[in-house]
Amino acid sequence: MSMRSVLSALAMLTVTGLGLSAGPASAEYCEGRVHGLSRYYDLATGSGFLAVRSRPTSSSRMLAQLFNGDRVEITGRQGSWYRVWTGQVDGWAHHRWLRNSCGY
Repeated sequence: MSMRSVLSALAMLTVTGLGLSAGPASAEYCEGRVHGLSRYYDLATGSGFLAVRSRPTSSSRMLAQLFNGDRVEITGRQGSWYRVWTGQVDGWAHHRWLRNSCGY
């Protein structure tokens, strides 16, 4: 194990021991799964994928694309938009295409 790995593990133990979390400030884990999209991909028409956007508006910059069956962590909501974490990207996705375990 490298010194960097050891230091990283110790840092995580220290943060966990203090009751702090590096993740979103929510009491429970909330997962969403993409559903209901067309099976046919067409970037020009926006078909076959769910855009993850920089802001909760359809006109904001697209950061990533999600597909049927993809799972995300839902960290918040603003109107019709969920704030999502894909594992690599933090952004916004329209709620219509996400089933969730959040209760909202």
